[in-house]
Amino acid sequence: MKFHSPMIVVADIDRSKRFYVDVLHEAIQQDLGAYVVLGGGFSLMAQEQWRALTGDDPALGEEVGHRFELYFEEDDLEGFVGELSRIPGIRSFTELKETPWGQRALRFFDPDGHVIEVAESMEAVVRRMLATGETAEEVSRKSMMPLSFVQERATEAEAGR
Repeated sequence: MKFHSPMIVVADIDRSKRFYVDVLHEAIQQDLGAYVVLGGGFSLMAQEQWRALTGDDPALGEEVGHRFELYFEEDDLEGFVGELSRIPGIRSFTELKETPWGQRALRFFDPDGHVIEVAESMEAVVRRMLATGETAEEVSRKSMMPLSFVQERATEAEAGR
């Protein structure tokens, strides 16, 4: 057995499709109406379809989505934050902040209250740190990335990639 992908249950499938396509730039791979597969490796299912298939009881509550988050990476985090700030109705969960290992991230809610995290990839973190003049050893220690990983990013930067 192997894990395939997560699926989130949403109250309004059309609203959620617009959110994931317009805000997070996910491509729709397959749209079956009440079930949508997105390019990032996860899917959406309309709540009424979920309840019909599973017999799920609405008395369990509507806020169960707060028990996990969907994680996305974005190398141009500043650009994404600017874009997000122009979208009306986005509810923030955490502001943009930097972790002790140097990765910057923010969290907000999708229309159904599921937590979305958008963070820099560790490749982008390491490239940003190297650009400040820190040595590969310093970046490795601060970012907790293996020295070989940091050195690969330094080599890529020198080659202009």
